[in-house]
Amino acid sequence: MKRTTQFIVLAIVAMFAFSTPAEAQWGSLINKARKAAGIKTKQEKAADEQKRKQDSIQLAIKSITPTIPQAAESGAPIAIKWGESTIGTWDPVKLEIVFNQTYDEGEFAGQRVSYKLDPATGKFTSKNGTPKGSISNDGTIESPNLGTLKFNTETGKIVMNNEVIGEATMLKASCYGTTVGTYGGHVSPLLVAYTFLGALVSPNQVTAWKEAKVKREIEAAERAAKAREEAKAREEALKKEWAELNVTIEDGSFRTLGRVRGGTVEDGSFRTIGRIKPDGTIEDGSFRTIGRIKGNTVEDGSFRTIGRFDGRTFEDSSFRNVGRFSSGTVEDGSFRTIGRIKGTSNKTVVAACFYFFFFTEQLNKK
Repeated sequence: MKRTTQFIVLAIVAMFAFSTPAEAQWGSLINKARKAAGIKTKQEKAADEQKRKQDSIQLAIKSITPTIPQAAESGAPIAIKWGESTIGTWDPVKLEIVFNQTYDEGEFAGQRVSYKLDPATGKFTSKNGTPKGSISNDGTIESPNLGTLKFNTETGKIVMNNEVIGEATMLKASCYGTTVGTYGGHVSPLLVAYTFLGALVSPNQVTAWKEAKVKREIEAAERAAKAREEAKAREEALKKEWAELNVTIEDGSFRTLGRVRGGTVEDGSFRTIGRIKPDGTIEDGSFRTIGRIKGNTVEDGSFRTIGRFDGRTFEDSSFRNVGRFSSGTVEDGSFRTIGRIKGTSNKTVVAACFYFFFFTEQLNKK
């Protein structure tokens, strides 16, 4: 029986199947038979075609080298953009850059300006016969405006007078960090380098982009310096705040449970039982890390989340409310007052105090 006939027979059987779990079984059988017969759905065919196109594109990209382009057997013109504006096209078959600009006078008046590439010599010539520079497989670019440029075929850097002035890839070129233009499809990066920095850029533009880069670097350095100063100021302020910590922890009967002095945690008898560090690390009396406050998260000594505190509400690892802090007062999950934390509103310190004096107790009640 032919493959098509097999598929039709299966389809007829499916049409008369009742809408029951058996229908799903029939559908599965049909799919298996279809696949065995090599018959594909429209979606599968579309997916295959999409993959074929992508594979073809990747193969074409891999075949591109940073050398003088040679005429392609076929291919549509590729758009060339200066910034966001399309200024022309590159014809991979005719090896010609055709600009949107037209000649104002002469025998070609009204016709579009174009540069034709000789694939043997790498020389470009305009339609009116004017030489427009050249490219060489060693990366040398003779620019009508900038003189001799050197394109590094390995790094993509473009050098003028021993100074890197830009870069080029298969799609775009930049000058001192400013994107000059782009190609709408992958081409030789040597061609991209020539098109924008070799044929279109003027010395004044190069100077302007260089000055803009210098300005950006100065501004970036100033921002970085300011950020460092602000960070240092915050660090000093935090150290001062920590050094001056004078926090008292009480239970619901106003009995002192403990204190925090300069980051040192004491019990009700003023014996050291741990420490709170500015980075949120919580240590016991032997300097062993037993917890950490990280943002809104409370972690144990193994850095596993055991609770959360957002500045007001305490939760356990299951997001159950185990307490609340408001205006110095500590409440349990039922909003009954169970104590007080006096002398600070620092979220890290409050969370650590709750960790030391209330957290375990509230968990045990759950």
